[in-house]
Amino acid sequence: MAPPESDRGSDRERLMKIFHLFANHKFTGPADLAMVMASGQQHAGADVCFISSTHPKVENTVEQMAASRGLKTRTGLRLGKHLQPVSLYSDVNRLGRWIDEEKPDFLHCHLDGDHLLACICATRAPVRVIRSSYQLDPPTGWRGSWLARHTYLWLPPTVEAERCLIARHPAAGGKTRVTAPAVDLERFQPAAVDAKRGLDAPIVIGVVARMQRHRRFPDLIEAFATAAAREPRLRLEILGRGTHQDEVARAPAARTGLGDRIRFGGYVDPESYPQHLSSFDMLVFLVPGSDGTCRAAREALSCGVPVIASRRGLLPELIPANSGILLQNEATETLSEAMLGLARDPHRRQQMARNAREHAIETFDAGVLATTLVSELTDVIGPGDGPILQNR
Repeated sequence: MAPPESDRGSDRERLMKIFHLFANHKFTGPADLAMVMASGQQHAGADVCFISSTHPKVENTVEQMAASRGLKTRTGLRLGKHLQPVSLYSDVNRLGRWIDEEKPDFLHCHLDGDHLLACICATRAPVRVIRSSYQLDPPTGWRGSWLARHTYLWLPPTVEAERCLIARHPAAGGKTRVTAPAVDLERFQPAAVDAKRGLDAPIVIGVVARMQRHRRFPDLIEAFATAAAREPRLRLEILGRGTHQDEVARAPAARTGLGDRIRFGGYVDPESYPQHLSSFDMLVFLVPGSDGTCRAAREALSCGVPVIASRRGLLPELIPANSGILLQNEATETLSEAMLGLARDPHRRQQMARNAREHAIETFDAGVLATTLVSELTDVIGPGDGPILQNR
């Protein structure tokens, strides 16, 4: 029997509701990506709630950051990063109650832990699961296969990531939509051109990464030292911290004898970080970290900063040939020559800078990506069969 006309009308006035789940309490990895997407969906008119890990002994910096960005948040789920049967059982029951009470249309997941929780709940309630992924390689084993079967829509970040996902989990076929990792383009913009900058002005090579043993800092510093010996204008600025920073970066830098031509900026406040990034003449990105979409590289492109990158992970699909340099190999000599080549060709740098910003606008625009996704989800639900969007 069709519902009364008044009931159908009230249903049309309900906003699309999305619960974002994020299985971590630390602002690391793809936390920023998840919030940018959630904020974009909220701006597009959806009713969004961001739910991250509630740790019994540690403050939830993810929840604090989400709230500071104007997102509605909710606490109470353990949402462990790793599989913990006891806390998972508790989370299934609690999230199940929230689903019954709030009736979200979608559970949007970002990590393996929250994806598992969402799919379990989706077998018990009429809610659909969306998964944004941020790595080239998909989840493996029985768990990955089960998640693929119970996921309504999977959003791999690149075409190659989509191919790998479907090859490993055929059940995901027909349920994917390549969605580039988003950047807030209003926050990350090119610096104003300094018309008074002379030919002898310093040329700053930037690096943004935690100083860890696997991130190839000794190779980076060796390559820079070789280039700096041939080009006196070159400077290297490293933003980030790390437990092993003295071993992997500061000591190798001291051994070069280059003094203040290698600067360690340490932690940079989020408010001033975009200005630091846009001040670089080029960025070097060699090893993807916990965020496989290489956030610093994408943000640099958005600021109109050419990127010199390795061919690891997703980098070949994220860095267009006209916006930077994809290194042919990982020899320090190759990296050194790439630094010198861009340093000594200002016209090429400027053209790459323009291309980088244009690519970011065409590919990474958070507002466009979120609005397009929400619009498509609304079409799937269908008029009169679910929510509408605010401001549409």
